[in-house]
Amino acid sequence: MIPLLAAKYPIDTAQLGLFGLSAGGFFTSWAIFQPNTPFNKYIISSPAMAYGRGEIFRQEAAYAKTHKDLAVGIYLAAGGLEAADPMLEGMGEIVSGMSHLAGVLSSRQYPGLKMTIEFHPGMGHTDVMGTSVVRGLRTLYSK
Repeated sequence: MIPLLAAKYPIDTAQLGLFGLSAGGFFTSWAIFQPNTPFNKYIISSPAMAYGRGEIFRQEAAYAKTHKDLAVGIYLAAGGLEAADPMLEGMGEIVSGMSHLAGVLSSRQYPGLKMTIEFHPGMGHTDVMGTSVVRGLRTLYSK
């Protein structure tokens, strides 16, 4: 689909980004480690990391075994109110899972990784989305 869109619209295919919130944040996290992914910028808001019972961390570990670099931009964000929500944190591992992913990626010391993590005070699972998109775009695409 990307080649079709790029043929019709002025798209810089070297700067493709992917955004996901909640389950979409899980998917966006998963996409980072897939071979031949066309994306190099990822905005991940309140990812529901409990899906797959650690699948993202297995994907990252497999990636790390065969790669010395992860040359992407990642913006991770969550609302401050999510940490105290038993459904979101207790079942979804929203804040703890996101923090764990950030810690694992930081520990790898990938030279090309540019990662920003933000917690937005006073925001919950749905109202943090707009702030995450705006802050993520500014962070990953500003010159």
